[in-house]
Amino acid sequence: MKKRYEIKGMTCSGCRNHVEEAILNVAGVADVSVDFKDAEATVELQFEVPLENLQEALKNTGDQYKIQLKNSVEQN
Repeated sequence: MKKRYEIKGMTCSGCRNHVEEAILNVAGVADVSVDFKDAEATVELQFEVPLENLQEALKNTGDQYKIQLKNSVEQN
């Protein structure tokens, strides 16, 4: 399944890379694409991943990123 999330706190393309890498390392995440311009991430999930797990991964980057669900793209 794919879900779309709003990402707050990105100020540059380097931030985009940090967010992408952090989310990709969360268990259950198969793929991620972060759009800096639209401040959103499209995440392909192998199974349901709690939002708290994604937020914790972003917190561990040391930056002040915030993530919230925008909508589901598709359900498999």
